[in-house]
Amino acid sequence: MIETDNRLDHRQFGQWASRYGRSAWVQIGIEFSYLVLILFACTAGLTWIGYHVAPPSPADHQTMTLLGIPFDYPKDRNFLLWMSVGFSGIVGGSCFALKWLYHSVAKGLWNRDRVLWRLIVPILSGSVAVFVSMLVASGILSLIDAKFFSNFYGAAGAGWLVGYFSDNVLASLQKLAHKWFGTVDDPKGSTGTIPGAGQRDA
Repeated sequence: MIETDNRLDHRQFGQWASRYGRSAWVQIGIEFSYLVLILFACTAGLTWIGYHVAPPSPADHQTMTLLGIPFDYPKDRNFLLWMSVGFSGIVGGSCFALKWLYHSVAKGLWNRDRVLWRLIVPILSGSVAVFVSMLVASGILSLIDAKFFSNFYGAAGAGWLVGYFSDNVLASLQKLAHKWFGTVDDPKGSTGTIPGAGQRDA
């Protein structure tokens, strides 16, 4: 029997030719380059922040510049920690998108219409990481201990985790919002919008 299972990416044994034409590989290369560029740029930003913020005791007063913006340390330490949450969230989202890029290409599931997903995921992941972390730090959500955001490693680690699983986080928040606020068709506390709902026919 010819092997065509997932271990061979749903191919026959010895089938090595690409499924995709040249124009498809050009787009795949552009998507890959975009994700890797964002990954390296945000990792560089994290490295810069970590160099100044990660030490357990604040350094002497100093002025530094990131992305052309001047910062006073240690006065701006908390703001830099939140920047690290955003950067690490983007890194997490980029890692997730890169993983699914090579999975979809290898398994023959890649298609051009998903380009928007791959472009948006890193930015969306960074935004989700920051605001979900703020919800946790404020005490509105109790996903993890808020004290993790008081040091660089905890902030960066939590940001990466939320960014990598941002799709799951958004789905969970949607369920939570339905529980808290209800929906447009069935607001919280309503008895139903359909006349006679919940009543049996006589």
